Amino acid sequence: MIGFSLPGLGLNTLVTAVFVFLPALYAESRGMAPATVGLVFFLAKLVDIVAAPTWGNIMDSYETPWGRRKPWLLLSVPTLMVAVYLLFNPPLEISPYYIFFSLGLCYIGWSAWTISHTSWALELSRDYDRRSRITSLLQVMSMLGAIATSLVPAVLERFGAISHEEKTVAIGIAILVILPLTAILCVISVPERPQPNKPRIRFIESMRIVASNFVLYRLLSANILISFSTYFVQGLFLFFVSYTLRLEDWSGLILSSLLVGGLLGLPLWLWVSQTLNKHATMQLAMLTGALTPLLLLFLPPENLIMSLILFMIVGLNTSANEFLPRTMIADICDRDHIESGSERMGIYYSLLQLSSKLASGLGILIGFSFLGLFGFNPELGVNNSSESLERLRYLIVGLPALAYGLVILLMVKYPIDRSNQHEMRKIIEQREKHEP
Repeated sequence: MIGFSLPGLGLNTLVTAVFVFLPALYAESRGMAPATVGLVFFLAKLVDIVAAPTWGNIMDSYETPWGRRKPWLLLSVPTLMVAVYLLFNPPLEISPYYIFFSLGLCYIGWSAWTISHTSWALELSRDYDRRSRITSLLQVMSMLGAIATSLVPAVLERFGAISHEEKTVAIGIAILVILPLTAILCVISVPERPQPNKPRIRFIESMRIVASNFVLYRLLSANILISFSTYFVQGLFLFFVSYTLRLEDWSGLILSSLLVGGLLGLPLWLWVSQTLNKHATMQLAMLTGALTPLLLLFLPPENLIMSLILFMIVGLNTSANEFLPRTMIADICDRDHIESGSERMGIYYSLLQLSSKLASGLGILIGFSFLGLFGFNPELGVNNSSESLERLRYLIVGLPALAYGLVILLMVKYPIDRSNQHEMRKIIEQREKHEP
């Protein structure tokens, strides 16, 4: 299972790098307007509107001699590697079209990678709590990947004053090594679970069943708000740390402390989800995510030790933001399985992933657009006015707190709990016993 979970490390290494380091690279080192960077990141998500559900449907519908999931994980690697090279080694004169093409290519490979791997993971068990344990292990790898990404600049910073561009290029090189290695180790570690039944309904009918699943809408809405908050903060993180807190040379280490907080919080959220229910755990995690960032409002500039401690506390809920929606989408898929007669984890996870990616584009778009509205210019750095630097502090705290509050409301009286999922599982297993 450790080998199987390694793609979580590879993918999150890429995710963290794309949304934390690349926007700042294009805005600072290449001189693009922040609003333009945000808009291109958002528009590139349109590629995922087509790619994610297409991949999900293909993987659910076609059985290859090597399985439904493994081949697509391996085939995504070359696409991702080309995209990573383009994104992390941009020319000096860069255009919005270059970024759009490179990000679009990245999202095509990204969708194939994550939908194949996570669908495979969610299909390994039908047990309500074991699904949480499996997805939490994937989350451990994801957190380690993000920490590894943040440690690259943290280590380089200690060897001298290097530019943000040099740090970003080094991260890109690391990703080019990690992606193929983790994919290969995964496919030789765990077999796919045999599928006792095949798709029996037409595509239009299958989409009607998906469209009538109102529990799905609630989870997707919650996931959009969660993902928006995550990527909104990631997009503004370097600006806040470098210029408001005046700790630019320690940005990698501070990012590591944020991610370590998420790793430390993961066992807590897993225990709570197995003690209560998943939706109640999400409400507690969102409350934590809304309240702990308030500490940043009182964080003085140039105080490294306090910054490390507070960012670790702020990071405690971040692991729950990832693993809870994934394990909850598997429970929703059980309801679809009863109605459609087929296990279609690929299409359901692709919709969850699509909601995350659209929200991530919105997070970058809104975050970078607000920079201009708040009078902040990335090229000025610490020379921005004190008022604009303090507005950045309130922006990075206030908007995510509002989004988390809406998630808490969405999870009120959520209909799928442990007992409900156990009943659905019994229906599915009884049906399969009577199938040829």
